[in-house]
Amino acid sequence: MDITIAITNHNQEETLSKAIFSIYNQTEIPTMIYVLSDGKMPVNFYKNVYIIDNSKNPGRCTNRNSVISYFLNNRTDALIFIDGDSWLANKKVIANYKKLLEKYDLVFGTRRHTSIDNIKVPASDLLTANMDELWQKRPLNYDDLRITSGAIKAWNNAKTFDEKMDLMLTGMIGWSCNFGITKAGLLKHIEFMKKEYGIDNALFDSKTFAKGWGYEDVAMGIDTMYAGLNVGISKDIEIMHQAHERTDGLFDHIKGKHLIMERYRNLYNNYQI
Repeated sequence: MDITIAITNHNQEETLSKAIFSIYNQTEIPTMIYVLSDGKMPVNFYKNVYIIDNSKNPGRCTNRNSVISYFLNNRTDALIFIDGDSWLANKKVIANYKKLLEKYDLVFGTRRHTSIDNIKVPASDLLTANMDELWQKRPLNYDDLRITSGAIKAWNNAKTFDEKMDLMLTGMIGWSCNFGITKAGLLKHIEFMKKEYGIDNALFDSKTFAKGWGYEDVAMGIDTMYAGLNVGISKDIEIMHQAHERTDGLFDHIKGKHLIMERYRNLYNNYQI
């Protein structure tokens, strides 16, 4: 199985270098590497790395969707996404992806935060994972929230579509910072997105989530399930995520959650699964 990796970039040159070097350090090297940039353009001095300039058409969904036509026209079999403020945590991330993408159409990995020293308000998932620790002034747990909450175990134990959909709706499964999808799975998903939303060549819904409230990754997860993809999640595919200041607020989550539930109700009424 040949692999393409897409790395998002929004003014993240320092961590982008870490991401690229962590890819070069894998036991199995991808065939193609793309940097999807909707911010300050990185200097392209990396071997076999191609930059897609989305600075004139920014947005999380549009940026990620920009690699699809390139991927569909190259000879690789699966596409892995990581964010530009992250890097692969060990040398076997790509090897583990290849193994799981033989079984699943789409696989979500996990992330571990770096230290929050000198950060006043950490990101939401790190705060949520450490509510008890912060309250009782105990050492913080930097593991993925989906691991500390038991969501990954619950997903892997779920037997029915409804059980898995309940977990997907919590926002605890479908994160976009570390996931892979096969070419066959992506083609199936693209067909669904065209039929359901009238969007061409789309993995993410750039119409509904154009303003970047987040939750575009949860929507993507829901859509892949209704598109009929076999979705897996593994704690063995880990990235390191650069800790940063919290940039969202309570009302951002309310807006995003409203869009998710509205989307789910429409799909529930349209499909009998």
